Amino acid sequence: MLLTILAIWFGYKKGRDSDRNGVLWGAICGGAFIGTQLLVNFGAGIFMGLGIAFWGWRETVFEDNQIFVTIAAIIASIVALLLIFKYLDRIPDDPVETAPPPPPTFDDSQ
Repeated sequence: MLLTILAIWFGYKKGRDSDRNGVLWGAICGGAFIGTQLLVNFGAGIFMGLGIAFWGWRETVFEDNQIFVTIAAIIASIVALLLIFKYLDRIPDDPVETAPPPPPTFDDSQ
């Protein structure tokens, strides 16, 4: 929980410091942190379920390896955050003009 709060806070700060929407980038970092952990745990659960169903593994395989799955999920979440932070460290490009500039006006009163 503490790591999730820190991910949101640092995502907000990095987004704000790079002239982006800090609240949006804080939400993106928090969602990426939690989502990555969910995906890793879901994938490990599917793999272990297949092992139980097809290869005859013991039914306590998830409880036996829970610490390894948790550590892998946290490492994957930190890597995902570092990739987002690397993106936020880049300087945003100047906005591209979609319309041509207005035509010049000449003063003919001389």
